[in-house]
Amino acid sequence: MKVSDAKPAPRVERNLYLNQKKIKAYGTGNDYPQKVLEIINSSGTGKTCMDIYVKFVEGGGFLDVSLSEAVLNSKRERADSLLRKAAKDLKNFNGFAVLVKYNGLGLPDEYFNVPFEHCRIEVNEKKNYTGRIAVHPDWTNLTGKWFDNEDIRYINSFNPASAIAEMIKAGGPEKYLGQIMYYTVDGDFDYPISPFDPIVTDMLTEESVSTVKHRNAKYNFLPSGILVRKGIKPQVKADGTYDPDSLFNTEQRESAMEIKRMQGDTNTSKIWVVDVDADEEKPEFIPFDAKNYDKAYEYTEKTVQENIGKMFLIPPILRGVDVGAGFGADLMINAYAFMNAVTENERRMIETAFMDLLQFYYIKFVDFSIKPQSYNVLT
Repeated sequence: MKVSDAKPAPRVERNLYLNQKKIKAYGTGNDYPQKVLEIINSSGTGKTCMDIYVKFVEGGGFLDVSLSEAVLNSKRERADSLLRKAAKDLKNFNGFAVLVKYNGLGLPDEYFNVPFEHCRIEVNEKKNYTGRIAVHPDWTNLTGKWFDNEDIRYINSFNPASAIAEMIKAGGPEKYLGQIMYYTVDGDFDYPISPFDPIVTDMLTEESVSTVKHRNAKYNFLPSGILVRKGIKPQVKADGTYDPDSLFNTEQRESAMEIKRMQGDTNTSKIWVVDVDADEEKPEFIPFDAKNYDKAYEYTEKTVQENIGKMFLIPPILRGVDVGAGFGADLMINAYAFMNAVTENERRMIETAFMDLLQFYYIKFVDFSIKPQSYNVLT
């Protein structure tokens, strides 16, 4: 099949604009990064793989101790803290953002992490990029409070050379918002696609399987059996219908409620007692076998977990899969070496970004290398 004949659906709708807020929408509902976070947090395997991957991107922090321990803002955040947040956003979204504040001399003075999902690209009335980034903590109205355009902060992109001119235009250092480095793997002024976007379906499938297993255990009908015993005949009215106030109908309604009460994990292995209206019938115990759906989803659960692990390139031993009696120091050392090699590219991206961010900082750092993770064997 020719590639030109293929008509795949776009993973992120990139040609949508919200003129009222002067931004380019990030997906149809302007909520692509927010949905990304919801999906990964709903998948146990996905969340585990993400945490492991971020751990190796972050590594052991900056190799230069003076940089690693440097306090970079008024919140007393150290460089390693900003590194950790940048590594997490980079793996979640293929991008991260850092706000740079300047002093009265136009020199970088403070650095703050800006959650990547808070950032949008500003456009003008002709849908052209303005070079600024729009920042708001709740684009999707999750808090239930609608916001006005005045609540959005439009911040210039990172360029220390233009800081003084922008500061004068803003009315002084106290009114100047600073600049923001909007770093993406997919290029400048474009929304990136999440690295795990191809396995979004697998993550949602794992969540669905977990939901079915939970409902099976929590709400399934799990009594040990039914005891059928002699009952009391209902009272019949003159028109031939049962008296709704008779004992039988009352017990019938109570039996219906009892069926509901006997469902779930806290009521398993109980006996359901039913009265019959025929005096000549003797009591009888009928075993009750409940339906268990766990086996039906066992293969699906296993395959989606394997797909997620393969996409993240996480060795099974780091996820605690198929370890058994083969767990050993050599396997862990090899797994750590493998993951350090896999995440080398991301570490290099962050190293270069921090080198640019701190180029004009009042403290001159030389080495921006990130220390790879190591597995220490205790003897």
